[in-house]
Amino acid sequence: MSVDSSVELADFGSLVDLAVQRILVSDEVAATKFWTGTPVEDPLRERQVLAEAGRRAAQMGLDREMAVRFFRSQIDASKVVQRGMLGRWRAHPDLAPTAPPDLHAIRTRLDALTGQMLEQLRATHALRRHSSLCRTLLLDARVPVVAMHDLDGLHRRALDVAVEFVCLPA
Repeated sequence: MSVDSSVELADFGSLVDLAVQRILVSDEVAATKFWTGTPVEDPLRERQVLAEAGRRAAQMGLDREMAVRFFRSQIDASKVVQRGMLGRWRAHPDLAPTAPPDLHAIRTRLDALTGQMLEQLRATHALRRHSSLCRTLLLDARVPVVAMHDLDGLHRRALDVAVEFVCLPA
């Protein structure tokens, strides 16, 4: 089996990096929820994010259901981080954020990341169809990205959730 282009291989690392960037924004989402006392679960916001991701995916010629499944895993990864950070701050209040982040700025960054992730899903479509090769290359792409961002166990666990549905079923 041949891969369509060497650019696709590089883009796979880009997709993993974007997933990590989104996971790291989850720290700020957790800080917002810490300050406001709102729960990690936000079904209304989740439905909005998933509907928008599906709409944008369809406009780009991507499968809407695949995009919704992928972004559901991004939301689930964010919840892993949020629960972990909130637990950490409850156990160690001295580590808690001292001021709430700007929720509008967070959402703007998340929206930009959504667009970039959709572009990478489109760029890696042919590679993602080859599930065994995809899984191997996904693992290979994770190693330098995890090291570059110096992810702790919580954020690595969230990355596992975030990339769970990158490779398309055979």
